[in-house]
Amino acid sequence: MSTPKLGGIARLYATFWRHTAGARGLLATFLALLFVAQVVRLAIPWFFGEAVNALQDAAAQDLRTAGGYMAATLGAAVLAWALHGPGRVIERFVAVRARARFADALYARLTALPLGWHERHHSGETIQRMGKATSALFGFAQHQFVYLQNVVSVVGPIVALFVVSTATGAVALAGYATVVAVLVRFDGTMVRLLEQENRAERRYVAELVDCLGNIATVLTLRLQAATRRVVGERLAAVFVPLRRHVVVNEAKWCAIDLANNALRTGLVVLYAWLAWREGGVVPLGTAVMVHQYAQQVGTVVGSMATHWQELVRHTADVAGADAILDAQPRPGAGAAPLPEDWRVVAVRGLEFRYGARAALSGVELDLVRGERVALVGESGSGKSTLLRVLSGLYEAERVDIAVDGAGRPDLRDLGGIATLVPQDPEIFESSIRQNITMGIDYPEPEVLRACRLAQLLPVVERLPAGLDTVISERGLNLSGGQKQRLALARGILASRASSLIMLDEPTSSMDPSTELTVYRGLLDEFPDACVVSAVHRLHLLKHFDRVVLMADGRRVDAGTPDELLVRQPAFQAMWRHYHGAPAAA
Repeated sequence: MSTPKLGGIARLYATFWRHTAGARGLLATFLALLFVAQVVRLAIPWFFGEAVNALQDAAAQDLRTAGGYMAATLGAAVLAWALHGPGRVIERFVAVRARARFADALYARLTALPLGWHERHHSGETIQRMGKATSALFGFAQHQFVYLQNVVSVVGPIVALFVVSTATGAVALAGYATVVAVLVRFDGTMVRLLEQENRAERRYVAELVDCLGNIATVLTLRLQAATRRVVGERLAAVFVPLRRHVVVNEAKWCAIDLANNALRTGLVVLYAWLAWREGGVVPLGTAVMVHQYAQQVGTVVGSMATHWQELVRHTADVAGADAILDAQPRPGAGAAPLPEDWRVVAVRGLEFRYGARAALSGVELDLVRGERVALVGESGSGKSTLLRVLSGLYEAERVDIAVDGAGRPDLRDLGGIATLVPQDPEIFESSIRQNITMGIDYPEPEVLRACRLAQLLPVVERLPAGLDTVISERGLNLSGGQKQRLALARGILASRASSLIMLDEPTSSMDPSTELTVYRGLLDEFPDACVVSAVHRLHLLKHFDRVVLMADGRRVDAGTPDELLVRQPAFQAMWRHYHGAPAAA
């Protein structure tokens, strides 16, 4: 990315404007207060200079006039703060609001994206993009006073110098324009280094999240030294552009400081020479005024050097959220909802690919309200993938869906009516209650019933704090079976409003007896819903109305277990293998 042109900065302002909806009256108020405060401050050097001139006038020695100007100097400072203080408070309140709305918009977009997008983007990188973008917008929003101050404090003093002396004003304008041009050249190099640093830092954060997120593997396999080396290498890559950035930054500040001092001294000398040439006298107050205005411009140019670099970083960080905002949400998200009283959903010709590999080919499936459907097949046959595509987590390459005989070309999935309970439980660092309810205010009896159905209640009753027991990150203080029970209880509560419930072997870590109890309770709990479950343990099949046999991403056959035993040798082999295995298998 090059140094941000108007388009980049304009986009930053557009993002700020969009996320201040509902607070734009406050936005206009604080901008007006801050602008007027800065204009008032411009009068302070003028009043002070006139006071010195009044004292210098040996003929009059007008102390009263000088005192009036000094009082005006103090009054201007008080008035400026009376405007600036409230303006800053309002400005920061508006900045907090903009940050909250931007963070909410990014999170809403992330949760609307298909699972495939999340699988292609490391969670650590996504978290960093979101965190940097929201922090950048907040920093930009709460520093509007700086940008106003810079504009007013450059334009105002140069205009004042033109009023004092046209030649002095012209030299000041040309000199500081040259300083700004040099500043922009330096920042062009610094922006390129900043891009390299951001890319390296995203890779470092991703590696750090991987290593700490899988700390159990690191510890059990004694990978501390190996992972420490990899993390260190990623961090060292961040420091390569950072070191160059430090050197260029110091060179920039050296150039700006020397140029400011030279200009400030030169402008005072120029004014003194011009005044002496014209009248033989140099008004000290006006000379002080020239010095103070030149110092103001120089200070602002130095401030611009700092804040321009911050503005560049803010622009780059907010633009980093484009990978989220420009991503396409799940295509079925805008489809019309299915009727609440649907009876039969027919899925035909479902195709899905993992890159170049066909994962599902021509799958056909009828889903009948109140029916229990089991998906069986060897590992990799497509059971889990089918459930994920039907739920909308993956986007089908092609599919035709009909509801009660009527075609629905707008539907690409059944996410609007479906709840999928996955095999791999995801645990949040919070209490057991929060993990189950996810902040939704369910009645206590419903929470306890979900725990009972998931066989989690015996676990909860053994804990001193019960449902309020805090779970560590990723549930490291729970066994695999306990995690599945917790996730299943969460899924049961989430399924209350669903007419299609899909289970992707959510009991695989439970013993067969507990698993059977769970399935019996689940199937009885949702009599009016269509329940589709991937099944690995075949002793559960007697509780299902229909069994769908899958292989290589295709639906091979469907029927009762007895029918498949007659028709399908592959199912016969699975049946013999399962029933010939030890009971604990």
